[in-house]
Amino acid sequence: MNNIKEYIPISNIPEHTNGLFNSQSVQWLIRNRFQNGLHPYCKKVNGRLFINTRGFENWFEEHSA
Repeated sequence: MNNIKEYIPISNIPEHTNGLFNSQSVQWLIRNRFQNGLHPYCKKVNGRLFINTRGFENWFEEHSA
């Protein structure tokens, strides 16, 4: 079960990843979330998009070369 504290605004991903992903790459990832598999970790609340940090980290590990 996901904890609400694990969700952050999409705009906070660069900070959360210590700059590994910049804002342009995050925008690309989010636009393509249904193709790249990130969609299960995203939630839209009141028109704002949030991402589950644990899910994002798992996705990153699974898709790393």
